[in-house]
Amino acid sequence: MTSPNLFVPHVAAAQNQKEVTINDAVSALDLAITATLDVDCTAGGTIAVSVTQAQRHVRLLLTGTPGESFVLRLPGVMRILAIANTTGQIATVDNETGAAVDVPAGAQVLVHSSGSGVSPIGSGTAAAQVYDFGMVAGDTPAADAVLGKVVIPRAITLPPDLAGAHAHVDTPPAAAFEIRVTQDGEQVATITLATDGTAAFATGGSSTVAIAPGQVIRFVAPAVPDTAIAGIAVTLAGEIA
Repeated sequence: MTSPNLFVPHVAAAQNQKEVTINDAVSALDLAITATLDVDCTAGGTIAVSVTQAQRHVRLLLTGTPGESFVLRLPGVMRILAIANTTGQIATVDNETGAAVDVPAGAQVLVHSSGSGVSPIGSGTAAAQVYDFGMVAGDTPAADAVLGKVVIPRAITLPPDLAGAHAHVDTPPAAAFEIRVTQDGEQVATITLATDGTAAFATGGSSTVAIAPGQVIRFVAPAVPDTAIAGIAVTLAGEIA
């Protein structure tokens, strides 16, 4: 006989060497509440966790380099598990029976797996993971100068109209100074610095900007140079997708 979920062995009536079964049971419980399992997710698609793996580990550490979002499939065992996602892609955790939980890259989420699916424990949603980046240009830029260039290493999103972004200039421009933000050469946003030093931010259609791993973000000066402006700094507020 075993316990219903973790299959921890029971001691039978009139059993010889009860200490063997008891020791096995204690070891099984010890693993179930402390052990971490490394799960290589490089293959992508659907990564299956076995019954024994779910029963004998409390934390699943997702590793590897999948090319896109993937599914982590838990077995039909009632369990509380911590899912730590270090892959750089979104992991959708399910057990084929109902609800699923998305675990963002870089996040660790506590979930409960049951007959009604997988649900998060706590706030009900995985916390957003901050990914901020920006540029600095000290000198007065020439026409169409690249003020800054960033290669993004993981999937992130920038909010509509770059909400949360900030900019600063040491010397404001003589006229409105529009910085183009490009993604692999295509313009996705603008940052307009006014003559009083304030900044306005906009994205196309006031929409979210999704950036994939390896894409290049450039901050490009206007085609008409401004001889007054100097000391530009911009920081964009993003989130890991």
